Amino acid sequence: MEEITRNNEFIISSVLGFIVIFWIVFAILGFSVFKVVTTAANFLFDRYIMIKYTLNYQERASLDYKIPFYKNMKPSLKRKFECSVKYFISKKSFEGRDGCIVTEDMKLMVAAAACQISFGHFPTIYEHFHRIIIYPDKYFSSSTQRYHLGEVQSNGVIKLSWAAFTEGLRIKNDGIHVGFHEMAHALKIEDATLHDMEHCFMDKQALHDFHKYSTERIRNFVEHGFMRDYAFTNSEEFFAVSIEYFFEMPYQLRQNEPEVYSYLKRILNLDPLNHQNPIIS
Repeated sequence: MEEITRNNEFIISSVLGFIVIFWIVFAILGFSVFKVVTTAANFLFDRYIMIKYTLNYQERASLDYKIPFYKNMKPSLKRKFECSVKYFISKKSFEGRDGCIVTEDMKLMVAAAACQISFGHFPTIYEHFHRIIIYPDKYFSSSTQRYHLGEVQSNGVIKLSWAAFTEGLRIKNDGIHVGFHEMAHALKIEDATLHDMEHCFMDKQALHDFHKYSTERIRNFVEHGFMRDYAFTNSEEFFAVSIEYFFEMPYQLRQNEPEVYSYLKRILNLDPLNHQNPIIS
């Protein structure tokens, strides 16, 4: 009887051991296969859009003339940026309001602003946002009951004042660019929108550290510092304004706000001071 009991215990322990080992091996191999398949799929998708989405000579010339970030990059990254811009345009519905007629060059500039701040996470086209509405100047928002130069809505709409946008294009070193500002808000929403294909692509620890730091800075706000006062409205505005400075005044931001510059490098996977090759990894 004792021998039968011992045999049964041995069989049960052997079966349980086999099951545990089987699931461990399955989990390891399953994860490895998933990682290989995902990597291969991403590689093929990147190659696909690099072939399919191309800009013509006039569009490339416009980027070269108006977008320093693009102009200074090495040729292979320029090509990548062009594809990202064209891909973005192809997936969005552009609409003019209050008499604004949206031209192809306007689409190009809006897409360039969006793709510039997301370039370290190529290809990211803000999948959640399907409509971009452009007003000739500031506009009245029924939701906030005040005038805006730009707005990002959770229902997938981005609104921009073209007068403010072109001012940001014209003056490239004042830390004010409504395109970067609104696209920064949109990028944060995109990263947090779990039902989209594009989500959780930014460094979560860096985001956490950034918002912890910004909360402390806002709590100890002193007027007339390096960044304009609007940055200290709340943590989200601190993020959006910081990105404006990150791209328009990178050297000054690094000198005056080294922590902010360091966090944004990690979050965006970009270093705008490395002009030819701004992508970090």
